[in-house]
Amino acid sequence: MAALQMVFADLTGSDTVTPKVDISDMAPEAPRGWYATPYKTAYGEEITKARFSRSPIAKNSTNTLLQQFEDAARGRGNTIAVTMTRAKQKIAFLIYVPDQFNTKTIRGGLMATISMNMGIATSFDSPDVFELHHGVPFTDVAPYSKNVSTGTKVPVDYRVFGGNVGGMFKIKILTNSSDAAVANVLKNVPFGLMISMLPEPDPHLLISTDFQTCDAEPNREVPGPSVARRAYLLVKMRLDYSEREKNILNRMVEGRIMTWDDMFERDGTGIGLAPEILALLGDLPDMHVFQRIVYDARALRQTEREWTETEDRILSDMARERIKERKDVVRYLEDGEELAQEVITLVQLLPEYYDAAAVQATDLAESTVTAKDLGIRRGTSIGQGTSTFGNCKIELGVRRCTVGR
Repeated sequence: MAALQMVFADLTGSDTVTPKVDISDMAPEAPRGWYATPYKTAYGEEITKARFSRSPIAKNSTNTLLQQFEDAARGRGNTIAVTMTRAKQKIAFLIYVPDQFNTKTIRGGLMATISMNMGIATSFDSPDVFELHHGVPFTDVAPYSKNVSTGTKVPVDYRVFGGNVGGMFKIKILTNSSDAAVANVLKNVPFGLMISMLPEPDPHLLISTDFQTCDAEPNREVPGPSVARRAYLLVKMRLDYSEREKNILNRMVEGRIMTWDDMFERDGTGIGLAPEILALLGDLPDMHVFQRIVYDARALRQTEREWTETEDRILSDMARERIKERKDVVRYLEDGEELAQEVITLVQLLPEYYDAAAVQATDLAESTVTAKDLGIRRGTSIGQGTSTFGNCKIELGVRRCTVGR
């Protein structure tokens, strides 16, 4: 009899059920200086700078996100969607109660078990957590729109924040506003009320009541287009970039080069790249002259220039910090050898004696030594003296000077 009842329940029951939870009072109040209105599709389109399509044909994750807010605005499901506005800043807020797996059916029970196991396997501390409130983490979702059919990811200007309260309440924020504005909205979300309605809340949700953001003082500046987004637009607008430049731009689009530190690791100071590409990273930061030698050497080796074997060895060992003083260059050279002017310039910047502690300083003073003043002779010390580089000449567009006399 019990077996028959189970089979009957499985055949006639739904795999999911809709919890009867009242969320009518859970929309947060608008922060001071903002005003709240019911969500409209036009607001979402303004935030995402994309046109919403109701076509059943697969689009992208931006359209899926707008569809979710659109459904909420139309009263589909147990949802609330509001928009908070201040001048050109907008925060679209969505809270909904998702359907739960029906454990009274065999398929629903299996799906619930699989979902729970997947949640355990993938639970870890995310580096993208934006804030914690009552122990509930809110994450800053990766700023990309993914094409459903091709899998292509396109950087976007808008941002999406998401949170999950015990699996019963889910929240999404779609915005073009600042971190501080988002934080002020999240402060007003009644997480305590939500947690009190959970059938079996996790213990940490019952004792963690503090509100904290990843930054002590969230940024009040409205973020502009990201490095990834601006790099994507350059890729689409220009076809005459070199392979090296295209490679750098693609890494920026993928989010692998976002700061000067990323550039230093991959391509040094980016010598030879188009100015508009380097401008995506902002001003070159201050660094010790030795660091500048390392990163310039790394950048020169990435260019399409033809270096001699000696030049390539010098640049390679500068980039690897194996050459730290002028005397370290002696073993690479023979009297009468020619070096490119770019290599000579880096040799000029090398100190007489390497000071590891001083490398942490930010002294960017240009060397006052010129190629005419600097003498490099095999078997002698490197420094200023009567020896010179002798005659210089242009060869295949490269200025090379003779070492010795």
